[in-house]
Amino acid sequence: MSIGTTLPTVKRALVDALSARPGLAGVQVVYELPQRGLLTEAIWFGEDTETENTIPVMRAGTKKVDETYALPLVVQVLITDGRDAETADQRAATLLGQVQQCLAENPRLTPEIQWAELGGWSHRVGPIGDGSSRGSRFDALVRVQARLFP
Repeated sequence: MSIGTTLPTVKRALVDALSARPGLAGVQVVYELPQRGLLTEAIWFGEDTETENTIPVMRAGTKKVDETYALPLVVQVLITDGRDAETADQRAATLLGQVQQCLAENPRLTPEIQWAELGGWSHRVGPIGDGSSRGSRFDALVRVQARLFP
C-alpha cells in the first residue's frame, strides 16, 4: 500500500526486476548514480521525476487516486579497451532492449502499478578522457501509472 506516491516502491521493484534478468548479468543496476565504483555497464535512476497530472487531495472514505509519472532511467556503456563508438552504441542498445523486455513481460511490477512502459529516450555518445575510450548513454523515461490506496 502506498500513500503519497508509489515512486520509491516502483524504483525498488524495477531495480530488483532488472537485476534478476540473465541478459543483464554483470551490469551494475542500482537505485542511484554510484558516488564511487561506477562500472563500465550500468543502469540507474536519473534525477527530477515529475508527475504528469495533479493528485487530488485524499480524505478518508474517498475514491482511490491514480498517479502517472515519468521516471528517468539511465542506461550507460563505457568502452575503455580501444573499441569504437559503434560497439558502445550496440551494447547500450542491447541493455536498453533488456529494460524494454522487462517492462513488456511484467508491466505491473507491484500490485499498485497499473502499467509501466518505456516512454522514450534521448541518446548521447562521445569520447572519454584522452579520446581512446567511448561512451554511449540512453536517458530513458519509464512512464508509470499507479494507484494510491488511502
